[in-house]
Amino acid sequence: TGQGVTATEIRVGFIFVDQTKLNSVLGLTSAPTGDIEAQLKALAADVNSRGGIGGRNLVPVLRIYDALVDSAASEEKLCRQFAEDDKVFAVVLLGQFQPTARPCYAALNTVMIDQTLYPVEQQEAEKLAPYFVQPNLPEYGSLLSGLASALSETRFFTATTRLGILGIDTEQNRRAYEEQLLPKLEALQADPVDVQWIDPATNASLQAGQNQAVLSLKSKKVDRVIVIGGSRLLAFFATIAIPQKFFPRYAVTSFDNPEYISNQAPEVLRGAIGVSVAPSVDLKADALEFPFNAGEAKCLKAVEPAGFKFESRANARVIVTYCDAVTLLERAFKGFDGEPLTAELFTQQLATIGPFDSAVNYAAAFEPNSYGGADAYRPIKFDETCSCFTLIGPTKDFER
Repeated sequence: TGQGVTATEIRVGFIFVDQTKLNSVLGLTSAPTGDIEAQLKALAADVNSRGGIGGRNLVPVLRIYDALVDSAASEEKLCRQFAEDDKVFAVVLLGQFQPTARPCYAALNTVMIDQTLYPVEQQEAEKLAPYFVQPNLPEYGSLLSGLASALSETRFFTATTRLGILGIDTEQNRRAYEEQLLPKLEALQADPVDVQWIDPATNASLQAGQNQAVLSLKSKKVDRVIVIGGSRLLAFFATIAIPQKFFPRYAVTSFDNPEYISNQAPEVLRGAIGVSVAPSVDLKADALEFPFNAGEAKCLKAVEPAGFKFESRANARVIVTYCDAVTLLERAFKGFDGEPLTAELFTQQLATIGPFDSAVNYAAAFEPNSYGGADAYRPIKFDETCSCFTLIGPTKDFER
């Protein structure tokens, strides 16, 4: 059986990202999430009341991660703490943006239920198998294809458009851009005039790369920018672009956390268009009913006995993300009470799940050889009257 699994227990790690110090430095704010540790205990009690995961009681292991000190070394240290000290079966990843983090977990035979807004395309996901899944996010190449379609349908490009690309510099982001997005842009006759890749390894390299990107994009008279790679890039870039009065129209996705940027720097989003896969990071709390689907209602109900009631979707965003991860483990190992639970079995069973009621997505499903659960998107645009993104079209399936 896998590490962290006994005859009676399964240990699962959960990361909570503390943004207090980072927000203070950047002058930003985040919606309060309440007592995460108590919410997590309530969630565990709920699943354990139904027989747990594979007949074992879920034992949550919570670690707090300071976003201000994010670095490759910090994320690898956290990986080793979970895998070697806590000896967990799986970890629910949040706020892990360094490209070295995921290979660390895979090398230490620890399953990643990755909920970070960090894009992973198919080839990279296959390298990490059987230790990797992103329940609430799509395969990144599919997302970029959906974005290109949405930009075409909303006439984001004109005959005089000068398009720039701003991306996090990783091998997989470059591959997704070159193999998935660029051919679609060329077909739309929207060839980029400038491509800027940012090294996120340290705060210094991130800052230097963004400064250079603003200068280059401005010098090329870029008036449209597609952001690639998520990882909070647009939120950070806005703090550089605003003082330099660089205000192109942006194309964004859920990986850019649109609602967060709407609250912090709405002036950079004038004319922005994008695609949404997760209302909690894309839309204002009142844009959809709360709860907006059966999955979200189920997760909110799970923590009610402990006295938790949330004012808005933004306040519940962390616990519903944890809840989806727990739901996936519960469903994957259903019927395997008393049998060995392994990463290989988890991956095999994912392929049989099909559609599931996600608390985070418009639609979610797994099928053979798929590692991203988000199965559909909705086009969005920035509305200056509310300083928020609004839905402008129906739900559409991703190309698989």
